[in-house]
Amino acid sequence: MFSLIHNPRTFLRFIFGIVFLMCFLTNMVSGGPLTAQHLRDAFRGHRPWKTDNNERRDDDITQSQSQSQSTPPPQQGSGNVIRVAASPAQIDPHGVYIRASPLYSPTDGRPDTSRIIAGFASTSGSDRVLRVSSSTNSGASWSPLGEITRFPSDGTHDLDNAMPLALPSGRILFAFRHHSLSPSSSPSGGFHYTFYRLDLCSSSDGGRTWSFLSHIDQRAAASSSGNKNGLWEPFLRVAADGNTIQAYYSSENSADDQDNLMRYSTDEGKTWSDPPILVSSSPTAASRDGMTGVSALSSSSSPRELICVFETTSPDGTFSIARVLSHDDGLTWGERENVYMAQGGKWAGAPQVYLVGDTLVTSFLTNEGTDLPKIDGAYTKVVVSKDQGKTWTETGKAETVAGTGSHWPGLFSLNGTHFLALYSTDEMGAVSHLHSVS
Repeated sequence: MFSLIHNPRTFLRFIFGIVFLMCFLTNMVSGGPLTAQHLRDAFRGHRPWKTDNNERRDDDITQSQSQSQSTPPPQQGSGNVIRVAASPAQIDPHGVYIRASPLYSPTDGRPDTSRIIAGFASTSGSDRVLRVSSSTNSGASWSPLGEITRFPSDGTHDLDNAMPLALPSGRILFAFRHHSLSPSSSPSGGFHYTFYRLDLCSSSDGGRTWSFLSHIDQRAAASSSGNKNGLWEPFLRVAADGNTIQAYYSSENSADDQDNLMRYSTDEGKTWSDPPILVSSSPTAASRDGMTGVSALSSSSSPRELICVFETTSPDGTFSIARVLSHDDGLTWGERENVYMAQGGKWAGAPQVYLVGDTLVTSFLTNEGTDLPKIDGAYTKVVVSKDQGKTWTETGKAETVAGTGSHWPGLFSLNGTHFLALYSTDEMGAVSHLHSVS
């Protein structure tokens, strides 16, 4: 060793040999040709081999400001329980009102949350379209899959409220509202509803093609505008027995009163129970209960223990979020309580709920903290409960997952720690947005 130091040429050859050996070993690990970038990365402490483009980690992927300038990071409320885990992934540039369902694994027959089908409303030229897209990497990216139906945007058809549901049998269902309209005779013009339908289509080829299956509910529109009797926002789930399909929806009694109902099917959606089951109704006065979301109450309790969240105008006419519970898998409901009331007389509405591990996560739209008059196009926020829906994030500390310019959010749970916020933005259209729960 001392002779090497006293002989500069020999010493340099020795150092070069060591460097060459290190490079050779690095090349073996990386499985690819050695480059100058590999050497620079090695000296900077980075891995000198390629990473999976779909790998997503909470500590090294942040929200892309260039994609969604209006989406701020989560607020510090509630101890910052919700964390952004990736940038939003576009589902459809014109999509809105997104709902998702896991496909079932062909090997073990269980829901596979890495394989997801998402349903939404979109546009194509002058047509209103209902579509599905699919993801095979837990919502990191999406591909167009199929089209359920379309109609011209000429004021004669109202298509919206997409709700897909994959079944253990491999069949996929898709519920939606499909209402008929006609030109209004009033001096102000416009259109009025003539018939309300909650339709159901099905696919037997993984969502590529679709055919009509049944009406969940339907009726002619009331002739008087003050006696509204619309049907809205179907929500589908598979019951605890693994076979029964439940369809939750909102049913207007009048312009200022609405109930949440549920029908069930034992033949994969071909026929539906009658009369419907009452899920929620204001016990004291007229209230617009609507936009239901249903989830298991806890991962440790019976699968027959459910929670249903919804928007309501009870008790003071301001939209807020409430919940009811069921202990018999949706056959009866009760124990109505508030979930979230926005500050300053602002609105909170359009909720969804999902169980993420043992944490209940409820998303909703709110104009809380803005000067906007209504909730659509305002903030998408979430609150959480860690005690099976008994208590929730306190008012004023709901955490923001999408900034102003967001629309009609949904949720999808991936595992015990992560979920997708599903919403649309003015910049990107329909997106899925990965978050974690602590």
